[in-house]
Amino acid sequence: MKKKNKSVYPPLIFNVFKPARMTSYDVIRHFKRHLPNGFGKIGHFGTLDPFASGVLMIGIGGAARLNDFIHEFMPKTYIATGKLGIDTPTGDYTSEISQTDDTPYLKEEIARFPRSFLEERFREKFLGDYWQAPHKYSAAKFMGKNLHEWAREGVEVKKEQVLRHIYDIKVLRYQFPYLSIQVTVSSGTYVRTLFSDMANDLGTIGSLISLVRESVGNVNIKKAIFKKDWPVDREELIIERGVKVHDVLPFPRFILNETQATAFKNGAFLKLNELNGDSKTSEYSWILDESSKLLGLAQKIDENQIKPKINFHLEDLADPSSDHSPQ
Repeated sequence: MKKKNKSVYPPLIFNVFKPARMTSYDVIRHFKRHLPNGFGKIGHFGTLDPFASGVLMIGIGGAARLNDFIHEFMPKTYIATGKLGIDTPTGDYTSEISQTDDTPYLKEEIARFPRSFLEERFREKFLGDYWQAPHKYSAAKFMGKNLHEWAREGVEVKKEQVLRHIYDIKVLRYQFPYLSIQVTVSSGTYVRTLFSDMANDLGTIGSLISLVRESVGNVNIKKAIFKKDWPVDREELIIERGVKVHDVLPFPRFILNETQATAFKNGAFLKLNELNGDSKTSEYSWILDESSKLLGLAQKIDENQIKPKINFHLEDLADPSSDHSPQ
């Protein structure tokens, strides 16, 4: 049995810029090797494909337990550039072109569409609820293996469509045959597939040539830690770049006195009318003690009570040599 090891650091999230042609696990592995000792579990909040770049959120000190909340409450914004009139098996430039559109309609009609028309059409068609099946070259799982592993073995697995949500679409540039869009989407949305669906809606085909994750909720690429500033030799200074989890997820906060804090740590329900905090209506709320130390996350169970949902006081973190990489 592996020795258990509590983190000596609070739950923190690093906003890391993942370069293209590097896997998300490559980034995790670098941080795992070079963070100071005692960081506890480490994991990321949503894989970026190797060909994509941009925001990769990495959590330590128990932050990985918030994976589901980040996916649910923090939409992702991407800038995607693709080429109309071509198709590839992977939906991006990492594989050879398998199909081309040589029809006059593409070159004589679609080529002349104004940018404003494209934006209006895409918003009308795709904003809101959007049903999408995972791309066959994706990290979605089937029988314990990624779909892209099945595809590379010559087995094509048909996955059922899943309901996603498109919050915003902007056409940034259209210089035929190249189209650049900015989209804000719910977690789990495959932008390669969305781009292909947009091209199909125009009456042609299309594949991505670049993809940048610009933000996850309020975690923006402008404040990301670029590779030149990644930690080396177990340096402590990198911890200062970590963001507290309660500054990332926008839940209200309750400040507990000593008696209430002890009760929360022991798993007790708390009465809302006895708490000092921002809101009595939110389903989830952060729980802090009087010294501003984060104790955990609470969930509202009725109009009068909340209960511990995540209790960092009880966090029993695995040895930092282990990896946890939530998708």
